[in-house]
Amino acid sequence: MTRQQVLPDSRVAGSDAQPSRLLSIEEACARATSLTKPITRTESVPLAAGVGRVLAEPLEARVAIPPFTQSAMDGYALAGGDGLAAGTELAVTERLPAGRRGRALREGAAARIFTGALLPDGADAVAMQEHVARAGDKIVLARAVRAGDNVRPRGEDIDPPERLLDRGERLDARHIGLIAGQGYGHVTAVARPRIAVVSTGSELRQPGQPLDAATIYDSNRAMLLALISAGGLDVRDGGWIADDADAIAARLRELAGECDLVVTSGGASVGGEDHAAAAVERAGGHAETLAMAVKPGKFTVVGRIAACAYLGLPGNPVASLVSWLLLGQAMVCALTGAPQRRPAGYPLSSLSRFQHRTGRTEFVPARLIEQGYGRIGIEILGRGGSARLRPLALADGLAEIAAERADIEPGDQMLFHPFRTII
Repeated sequence: MTRQQVLPDSRVAGSDAQPSRLLSIEEACARATSLTKPITRTESVPLAAGVGRVLAEPLEARVAIPPFTQSAMDGYALAGGDGLAAGTELAVTERLPAGRRGRALREGAAARIFTGALLPDGADAVAMQEHVARAGDKIVLARAVRAGDNVRPRGEDIDPPERLLDRGERLDARHIGLIAGQGYGHVTAVARPRIAVVSTGSELRQPGQPLDAATIYDSNRAMLLALISAGGLDVRDGGWIADDADAIAARLRELAGECDLVVTSGGASVGGEDHAAAAVERAGGHAETLAMAVKPGKFTVVGRIAACAYLGLPGNPVASLVSWLLLGQAMVCALTGAPQRRPAGYPLSSLSRFQHRTGRTEFVPARLIEQGYGRIGIEILGRGGSARLRPLALADGLAEIAAERADIEPGDQMLFHPFRTII
């Protein structure tokens, strides 16, 4: 199969030349998702297990909300008609808590009613209890009341058969409440993407094993497995392989037959010991080395092996994380049919001075600092460095510095991506 660099006048795979132009994040995402085949498998999922799942079909309303005309307040149901003036006296004939059906309301009468209760026949308004004086079984209106006051008409919120949710919606607690309110016990969801994570690199040793002078622990695979698992995906540990293109190819071929996406870390750049693209080709697939205008994570490999998508991430931990957030999550959306939404950052003021060369969007670990009076600023944790794990662990998120921005000074606005919303 084929391997290619998608940039004009760029390096040939295996050479040391650099590309003449770097892809924007949007261009790189477009290339990655174009090689990703949507999942057609579906499954019926109990609503209680629906958080994080992606709808495989639209969801139509089948119950009006509210399902009957109801009181919007605690108060007194009455016939407002053309309006009842302040000072009107009415007899209280019954008490209507939520869940009880009352008798028809006769003229000159009122019914004690509570929020959410069915409005009795003949009633068309509710006087708030705060606007009523009660003496025994009679009330006197302190304010005028008109028809429709403090009443929720049937179908005010949802009126079948309107569409509630589209295919591709990723469910969270808000959606679960909406769906439960329609009486659905199950939803039809896209099957969880099957994703395998493989680490490559002859220098790697697994946690628990002894190190020698030329080896380091494999942190990327553990990080990626945890990250992907937290997203509610079917993640599989593909193990570790040394820097051998044939051995990597054999593992990729095996996993591609079982998974929707195979992710590797390491070997994604353009040096003589970077085997990701070559391994995909030897596995019978197609690979493209993308050079992005991003720091860290300039080089990433995307591709296909038969029906399985492939993503080759950089070996440095911060670069691996950033590349997964930018491209990996986009590929997962393409697999499930969810809308492509690049995580939105929040503009906050920098508390740090930071040197930045224009031309590449840079993501750096940063933490939030409270400044008093409800103000929050961003402290950049050094330059971070794509191989440094400690600043990443100390950070609250990533600060984004746009490609066209020059140096950052204290007080300058930056986009901040909290980890709690992106991982």
